Amino acid sequence: MLALIPAAGLGTRMAAVTGGAPKELLPLGRRAVLRRIVDEAIAAGADEVVVVSSPKKPQIEAALADWQSEIQIPLRVAYQQSPRGLGDAIFCAEPEGDTLILLGDCVYDGGSPSDRMATLVYRGIDGCIAVETVPDEEVSRYGICQVDEMGGIRDILEKPQPHETTSRWAVAARYAFTGPVMDHLGEIFSQISAARPVGEISLTDLLRPAIQSGVDLKAVALQPGQARVDCGTPEEYAQALRLSWS
Repeated sequence: MLALIPAAGLGTRMAAVTGGAPKELLPLGRRAVLRRIVDEAIAAGADEVVVVSSPKKPQIEAALADWQSEIQIPLRVAYQQSPRGLGDAIFCAEPEGDTLILLGDCVYDGGSPSDRMATLVYRGIDGCIAVETVPDEEVSRYGICQVDEMGGIRDILEKPQPHETTSRWAVAARYAFTGPVMDHLGEIFSQISAARPVGEISLTDLLRPAIQSGVDLKAVALQPGQARVDCGTPEEYAQALRLSWS
């Protein structure tokens, strides 16, 4: 399984903390944020890790080269030349086969859902998305999944207002898809990119038509004790530092 870590954002909100260095290389305990995500991917069974970065962040490639001596699977960088959204970033990596996607500014405390998600894909589920419930005031910060009583994802909305959906199941920064579903998402991406050559393409832009075409995605709810820890703003990173990291 390929593990794909989108990390191309320039982190302007974190400039006061990073001094212009990549936020993904900030430390949490004895490991950088990005190294923790790489290790999470390996623990989930990845046999290759691709980090999608920006040409303006050469430190990412240097860090991967440094870590490669300690890691048995290939680590490589793909570049997103301009900030065109998560959907675009994913296909800058030219993914092939089963793919686990781990957002690069989010780690997990108390264990991650990635191993369960990888197992579901290995067993033939089309794909799955990690989800957690959020309060009304946070709905507009996340992709929100409409989940049926069997755990199937029937729709996904990109940062809706609370009155626009009854669901409070927020995407929790991890996705996994089979190779055929990735191929299908790539076809949708090509169609949208051709019709809309300027502007961002979100992953939600790709997932909604995929679901409508019959792709069967499952919601994987976080288990008790698992906590998604965002590190994308100074306030979130400060909160993350208060946790105990090995």
